[in-house]
Amino acid sequence: MNSTILRDLGRCSYPVAFRLQEELSSRLSDRSNSTRKRENVILLCEHDPVYTYGRRSAKIDTNEEENRLRSLGASTYKSNRGGLITFHGPGQLVCYPIVDLREWKDCVLREVLLATE
Repeated sequence: MNSTILRDLGRCSYPVAFRLQEELSSRLSDRSNSTRKRENVILLCEHDPVYTYGRRSAKIDTNEEENRLRSLGASTYKSNRGGLITFHGPGQLVCYPIVDLREWKDCVLREVLLATE
């Protein structure tokens, strides 16, 4: 099994954390270079106030709604994920596991992660 690294990002913007997740995920799934060590990473962070929305969510399509959310101190971010609209903000611990689930066959974490897809 690859090692697992716990990385605390502290408070960061959603786009910064999202780009890091995509980079780590690409690195983990890249099987073209078998000599490179692939590591599982669990990211922990708090986000600046943001509403995220994914493919299953109705787009925040009015400037009025975006302006209303900004007036509350939050930004918006569209992701390529399947989720509905979700608020992330200070005081809320967010965990992003970037792990190869094939290595976690007999683990409760694997079952929880698969159930949340």
